[in-house]
Amino acid sequence: MSLRLSNRRKQIDLTLRLLAWSNAIAVIALIGAICLIAIAKPKRMNFLDHFYGVQRLNPAWNTDLLGYIGIMLLLSFLASIAGLFFNSKRLRRKKDHINATLVLSLIISTISLFFYLRFTLS
Repeated sequence: MSLRLSNRRKQIDLTLRLLAWSNAIAVIALIGAICLIAIAKPKRMNFLDHFYGVQRLNPAWNTDLLGYIGIMLLLSFLASIAGLFFNSKRLRRKKDHINATLVLSLIISTISLFFYLRFTLS
């Protein structure tokens, strides 16, 4: 006769849900910031533009989108910090691990925020 303990957990705990949400917010905000950077950066003249004499290129950054880029990078940074905090609360078991996506998004958003502040304040 074996004694099997039943799993009493009916749903995922709140810490794990907050960890998943903060991970998703950090990654989506970082991807959104990267897309906005691609849209806001000045267009360069390529070979075909030069060949056909196209003069439609704007040599300046789109300043309207720069504020949104900063907000998205800050959101990604804060969500990564919050996610790592929630992840540190879950590191009690042998199977638990540090979420690499949060660490990577924290590093990328920190470096990007540094360059963003350096670019906008100069």
